[in-house]
Amino acid sequence: MLALFLLYTSIAGGGTPQVPPSELRGRTSEVGLVGKVVGPVERSGRTIRFRLRDVEGGSSVRLPVTYTGSVPDLFRADRDISLKGQLRNGTFVGKPGTLITKCPSKYTASKES
Repeated sequence: MLALFLLYTSIAGGGTPQVPPSELRGRTSEVGLVGKVVGPVERSGRTIRFRLRDVEGGSSVRLPVTYTGSVPDLFRADRDISLKGQLRNGTFVGKPGTLITKCPSKYTASKES
């Protein structure tokens, strides 16, 4: 039953597509945006403004993002995030309650001098 559900959602477009900033151009419907936060992060009440770039950094696109709502404690510049929303007049407007930060790995290799 699970396999049928997964097949249906992949064919019927039941899921929200996840795209990096460099692939957002031309999309008018709601999408999931994934990328790395580029500072500075500007705060005004519950609204934050920042730019997002591709996680891999291969693109020069720096997409302006506006998000209003609760923000995870780990949110900051240089952190990988995902959120849902829509592109409006060149700015990605995030849907409240969808901002998620990727936790940094505890198991990174130590640097020895």
